[in-house]
Amino acid sequence: MHWHLDVTFREDANKAIDKKAAQNLNIIRKWCLSILKMAEVSRHKLSMKKKRYVIGLRPIKHLEEVLFL
Repeated sequence: MHWHLDVTFREDANKAIDKKAAQNLNIIRKWCLSILKMAEVSRHKLSMKKKRYVIGLRPIKHLEEVLFL
């Protein structure tokens, strides 16, 4: 899981000073990672980084699909 958080969300580059803010960001990233794992953006198996890119092209479409599963 740590590898996915680091590669997909660049977690190690986080510069949050406040401890609570860093914890909140970590929770949000883990939640987003679980959503990315559920999301089917292609018929082919894609890496998390590629999924994030494809979702970034049409975020509203994919957000609606995930929210209304």
